[in-house]
Amino acid sequence: MSQYDAIVIGSGHNGLIAANYLTDAGKRVLVLERRSRIGGATVTEEFLPGFRASSCAYVSGLLHKKILKDLELQKNGLHLYQTDVGAGNVLRDGRSLFLYNELGKTLRGVEAVAPGEGERLTAFGLRLERLASILDQWLLVDEPPSLDQVVATFIDSGEEELFTEFFTLSGLDLVDRYFESDILKGLLMFTAMVSVWGGPRTPGWSYVYGHHAIGEYDGRMGQFAFPRGGMGSIAESLARRAVALGATIETDSCVARINVVKDRVCGVTLTDGRVFDAPFVLSGTDPQQTLLRMVDGAQLPTAYHSAAQRFDQRGSMARVLIALDRLPDFIGLPPGEGPQHRGLTILGSEVESFQRVGDAQRYGEYPDDFPIEFIIQSVHDDTMAPPGKHVLSTGIQQLPFELNGRTWDDEKDRFTARVLDILETYSPGIRDSIIGTHTITPLDLEREYGLPGGNIFHGAMTLGQMFDSRPLPGWGSYRTPVAGLYLCGAGTHPGGGVIGAPGHNGAHALLRDEANGGWERSRVGVGSAVGKAPLLHRLMSRPGIRKMGVKLAQQPVVGKAADTFTKR
Repeated sequence: MSQYDAIVIGSGHNGLIAANYLTDAGKRVLVLERRSRIGGATVTEEFLPGFRASSCAYVSGLLHKKILKDLELQKNGLHLYQTDVGAGNVLRDGRSLFLYNELGKTLRGVEAVAPGEGERLTAFGLRLERLASILDQWLLVDEPPSLDQVVATFIDSGEEELFTEFFTLSGLDLVDRYFESDILKGLLMFTAMVSVWGGPRTPGWSYVYGHHAIGEYDGRMGQFAFPRGGMGSIAESLARRAVALGATIETDSCVARINVVKDRVCGVTLTDGRVFDAPFVLSGTDPQQTLLRMVDGAQLPTAYHSAAQRFDQRGSMARVLIALDRLPDFIGLPPGEGPQHRGLTILGSEVESFQRVGDAQRYGEYPDDFPIEFIIQSVHDDTMAPPGKHVLSTGIQQLPFELNGRTWDDEKDRFTARVLDILETYSPGIRDSIIGTHTITPLDLEREYGLPGGNIFHGAMTLGQMFDSRPLPGWGSYRTPVAGLYLCGAGTHPGGGVIGAPGHNGAHALLRDEANGGWERSRVGVGSAVGKAPLLHRLMSRPGIRKMGVKLAQQPVVGKAADTFTKR
């Protein structure tokens, strides 16, 4: 069969989410994936015999609860779980700091390392909750608001300063407003440096922090979970459900051209010559790939085509996956399993370290020393490595996509060796336990996984490329000037990070337009003030009450009760 109601390009989580919602609406849906396996950047792969890892995204903290509920992913094989640890920072001077998924334990740990910061962390958390309460109304919408409407909503909510903090400041300016401890500032800074072009002092990257921090797991904001079997389990559960309901998924099917007749989509042509017909096409690939390569430029208005060429896709990272024959120990921490093995740990997460990497990035370089993030999911998931063995999955942020005078293929071995050298300084003897490695460079992220410029968000998450200006202003994010052609990838609102909202919203935009006979820009209900902050927030904004509350929350019984009380 070559005739479908809708074709989805790409089997990443957003494409599969869109396919599920369209299938639920009674559509005959075809999903086309150019690789031999589904998942896009939400994928688990075996990089050495018996050793598996999440190649790109590797924790789930943003996947929207409504999508999880609507699509019943747990019934389709997805098992999300948490350990006791959130994130940690290990420094070469032997100091370390860990944030836990239990409030009281976090506050006790913070106060032990940085007295007074527990109260400041609480104040910061309340501000993040307030940010989330305003932004939440725009996550699952088929027509996102304009920037002026967003600003007006913050003003009407009495939160002008909150907008300034999380949309215009640099990451360093943000943490400097709340914290004094270098180790806590460094740990929080990491979240603002994910796949960015710049450093801690670059204005505007505070939003990247807010974007990640307002996610939630099981009703608890700012927390993440691990999918058993790695991130590919998310894509597999989505695919399983879609196929069971009648969708078709074709791998090894690369789209060469989106076919357009009289300014309307009519299907796609693959690189192998196959043609599939449909009145609707949704693309989960990045905006430039869709609009500049799959669509003939002559089919687009000149101004639109030019704007697509200007879409900023800078900001990259790399991964080095390491198979180990034993669990590594780290400086300053007791031998054996500890919190450093059960969550997301950053080695050398310091403001000035991130600044050095950002400075070098501008010149197509990376410094000799840089922070390294890692997880070891095999500690708590026995599907990831053989018994007694482990996988250490690292990430290195703020890398240039284009190197000065060489390519990432040229540089891969030297870069891998540098990562291992740095790891050795934090975990002496780790080299002796290495069975093998696999490196995924920024170039690999683009070439193999379809991430433009190695950007995991499909495009920079800056204020000029957010809301209805993501990817291009004037088209409600998901629509294009070509009738029947929709975007549903991370390059649309609200962005990347395995949130799933672009797939949900793109599908619903298509369904709404079909029901209405087309699309006309709507300005109804695109932003509403959230009123006063909750009573708890207002009480905890008073220094005396907050100080007392933080002391009480450090008591184990009270802390656990507080976790239940603050659940969203």
